[in-house]
Amino acid sequence: MLEKHNLDYFAARPWSFVLIKNDKIIYKSKLRGLKPLILCIKKNKTEMQGAIVYDKIIGKAAAILLACAKVKEVWTSAISFSAKQYLARKGVKIAYIKLIKYIKDRRSDGICPMEEISQKMPERKFIEMILKR
Repeated sequence: MLEKHNLDYFAARPWSFVLIKNDKIIYKSKLRGLKPLILCIKKNKTEMQGAIVYDKIIGKAAAILLACAKVKEVWTSAISFSAKQYLARKGVKIAYIKLIKYIKDRRSDGICPMEEISQKMPERKFIEMILKR
């Protein structure tokens, strides 16, 4: 039941990504980066419409894909400022633990490449590029 599922519940679990629809977990993953979100869109795009998604870290790249998939709500442990603004503009409800300036790369010494590309590339072109992967 969804009442036991909330942001704190998923933040304490090993999953990096969870899709919840009609009080049921439809998809979950421990993969890193955008990969679990991309796989979920490719396998479960219909179920994503109006669903809740937990994604451990959300940057602008993930925000664009989540809005494209028409999720109604996102829960995250950390969200970048630009992702929060983007999702709010798209009318997606957001619950988060930590607001951060930007998503760091895997070495933590710069900005995540996908975060950077998503800031510079037109939205439609970015979505097409990512979903072709």
